[in-house]
Amino acid sequence: EQYNKEIGDFATSLMLEIGLINKVDVQKESKNNRAYRKYFMHGTSHFLGLDTHDVGDYNKPFEKNMVFTIEPGIYLPKEKLGIRLEDNYVVQKKGEPKNLTSGIPLEISEIEDLILGGH
Repeated sequence: EQYNKEIGDFATSLMLEIGLINKVDVQKESKNNRAYRKYFMHGTSHFLGLDTHDVGDYNKPFEKNMVFTIEPGIYLPKEKLGIRLEDNYVVQKKGEPKNLTSGIPLEISEIEDLILGGH
């Protein structure tokens, strides 16, 4: 719950900064209907395991070998535009996260090269 509150607060500050929402929107929001949800309507993480969206206790501290996603996204309905990036992480022996998807191309040139048969 605390994690989601902090993510919501962070999303709110960024959306205020770029003008997607304004202070009046924030003043009118309620606990269950926050202003940022208009553009950021999903969570930022889920467990990975036997299924893409695996089950797990979200209140439990991370432990060795837990695998989870970090996947922020933003959607602009009027523009019919959205973007969401997903990285997959595993918690290692000493508790440090390891990005399992760090080698996936993200830059336009990398993706185009891959499509055109590059490596």
